[in-house]
Amino acid sequence: MANFYPFLIYVFVTTFTPGPNNIMSMTNAMHYGYKRTLQFTFGVVSGFFIVMICGGILNMALAATLPAVKIWLNVLGAIYMLYLAYHILISKPVPDDLQPNKNASFKAGFIMQFLNIKGILYGITVFSMFIIDSFHSPLMVLVFSLILSGVGFTAVTSWAYFGNLFRRFLLQHYKVFNLVMAGLLVYTALASFFEK
Repeated sequence: MANFYPFLIYVFVTTFTPGPNNIMSMTNAMHYGYKRTLQFTFGVVSGFFIVMICGGILNMALAATLPAVKIWLNVLGAIYMLYLAYHILISKPVPDDLQPNKNASFKAGFIMQFLNIKGILYGITVFSMFIIDSFHSPLMVLVFSLILSGVGFTAVTSWAYFGNLFRRFLLQHYKVFNLVMAGLLVYTALASFFEK
């Protein structure tokens, strides 16, 4: 994989920055405790795994049947990364009165993945920009879906476990954190075109 470092940066920034999965995991842990949040995080990762497989299969099918669509998938992926960078740059800390999902269950975490636009676009983008160029088999889609889900599990459980610590850090240094994460996404969007 020629664009390995942009791939790692994209996966890290997208997976570990605030999004529905991480915020709900943190919020649920703050309200219900870490152990009671694990069922929610297992639901998140199970649904996320299915979304990753669908993203990989969709990209394989499009690249095989319509090779010209590949550049447009890259362009859309880069635009999405720039949108995420902007969104991260202007975001503010989560308010203290944010209410947790009343149903912090496996089912709630699982279903949320099919409504989570950030996760769906992540699955399409990561496969179109970084993986399908180097790996073309359904087995590799499965392998990368497992790897990406493992990273996702690490992120949501980290946000759950260190929820209060992350919260204090973000409240004190959120502007610097946002600037660094946004800058990394801009770099990744540009590098994805030049490091093939």
